[in-house]
Amino acid sequence: MEVILTDDIVGVGDVGEKVNVKPGYARNFLFPRGLAFETSTRRATEVVHRMKQVEAKKKQLKVAAQKVAEDLRSVVIELGLRVGAGGRVFGSISSRDIAEKLQAGGYEIDRRRVILAEHIKKVGIHYVKVKLHAEVDVQIKINIAQLAATKEEEEKAALELKERMEARKAEEQSEEIAGAKEGAGAETEVKEDKAPKKAKGKKKE
Repeated sequence: MEVILTDDIVGVGDVGEKVNVKPGYARNFLFPRGLAFETSTRRATEVVHRMKQVEAKKKQLKVAAQKVAEDLRSVVIELGLRVGAGGRVFGSISSRDIAEKLQAGGYEIDRRRVILAEHIKKVGIHYVKVKLHAEVDVQIKINIAQLAATKEEEEKAALELKERMEARKAEEQSEEIAGAKEGAGAETEVKEDKAPKKAKGKKKE
């Protein structure tokens, strides 16, 4: 079903956008809450009137998003990653972590608006894009501090390293045995090829 959104809906679309949704979702969620309307069942004059309202709402949301973007440019999000011996990092920072930190600071931003190609796994300064509106996005500063790893994390890491080394050693031994067998088989074939063949005697007349 094709509808026009009258508000921003994360994961569906932005205000004023024409999108295709399942009929059940439209009738049970979007329409009762006034979040969208269907163009195919309305008169042309009514559609024009609703679109004027949508455009006005779109402008309001854009202005509000621009204000939030201006505030966020001066905000630094402080998060931390645990780092153990040898610089090994435990865990990572996701878009959910960043969104929760923003929400704790009074910014109602859905995690899906935090654009993160992959989880952050390094300490230091990072810049992450936040899409506040169809026409407004902002780069926010993330400071990832280094935290000391716990004893349990260190012990778990040591155990995992030991298991990986043992698995690698077993794999190498298996490859050596397989190589030795192949070499032995090839050597046997060579010996058989070089072995003198008995000449066949002539038949007596």
